[in-house]
Amino acid sequence: MSKICSENIKDTWKVATTFIGTIVGAGFASGQEILKFFSHFGYAGIIGLMLSTVLFCILGTIIMFLGRRLQAASFGEVVRHVCGRWLGPIMDFLLGLFLFGSLSVMLAGSGAVFFQQWGLSYSLGTCVTVIVSIIIVLFGIKGIIRANTVVVPLMVTICLLAVTPAISGNSLLAMRSGFVPAGSGASSQWFLSALLYVSYNITLGVSVLAPLGREIKNPRSLLWGGVLGGLSLGAMAMLINLAILSHYPDSSAYEIPSLFVAGRLAYFLQLIFSFVLWAEIFTTIIGTVYGLSARLSDGTGFSYRTAAVVLMLAALALSQFGFSGLVGTLYPLFGYVSFVFLAALLVFPILNRK
Repeated sequence: MSKICSENIKDTWKVATTFIGTIVGAGFASGQEILKFFSHFGYAGIIGLMLSTVLFCILGTIIMFLGRRLQAASFGEVVRHVCGRWLGPIMDFLLGLFLFGSLSVMLAGSGAVFFQQWGLSYSLGTCVTVIVSIIIVLFGIKGIIRANTVVVPLMVTICLLAVTPAISGNSLLAMRSGFVPAGSGASSQWFLSALLYVSYNITLGVSVLAPLGREIKNPRSLLWGGVLGGLSLGAMAMLINLAILSHYPDSSAYEIPSLFVAGRLAYFLQLIFSFVLWAEIFTTIIGTVYGLSARLSDGTGFSYRTAAVVLMLAALALSQFGFSGLVGTLYPLFGYVSFVFLAALLVFPILNRK
């Protein structure tokens, strides 16, 4: 009995860390996503983050249970099943494009870390990330899970140490009397921005969450892992958001706001956080490459390994357009189109109750 309980806890941990590692990427960990989708709205953005957290818990769990039920080897099976006979193939194709665009954004984020924090070439950063990612991706879904179980606990710890002390209660209270957005956010309304954020993140996360459902035997581990993963994502996003707001509008001027607020405390914290930030970007890159490569090899004549290498090289070319520009342009666009998949996921359990 104790052995079974231990295995269930271990599987819950695997689900939660992989869920977090899949969603946390270049935009989330760097603070650039949080800035554009939440911080620009001040206190209203905090409410938007709470809404996003609840939706992450619900939608992530639904995707994993569907993957388990369908024994899905790639995200395409879940997308076509949820969206139906006619809309399914269209969303399947669009999701593939989104995954590729997201991959380019994350590679650009790795280049930004190399340049802003370490003073190294942007191109060197993206090339190193491509090489390391390809090596790990060749191990498949088990390699993705192992990488996340190591990196995610470290990520949470460093996030607490580096970002939490940067939160200033006095600055947050002063913001109530007259918050003025610096620049424009992802949309004109905080509620829409929160839905956009969940929409594109959960749609891109399906690339790993769907096949993850097939890997875990106990459904309870999927349920509690999904809830724990969603709550952890919300808690980390809230910490980053409060830290950015504590130093707003200065923090909005940086490609990587998280590094800026960490650096306000001590340089060594900023340096440590920069390494963890790169690791977070890396875990999401390998998950995205895995999901997209598995889908391409499933529907074309390409082998999984060939698809992975070709995709990484193509994304490397697109990443040269820069990080913040890609986040501000591609992610909101992804969110609007992904509303269809978001709505389908929420309605699917109701229409298919027996």
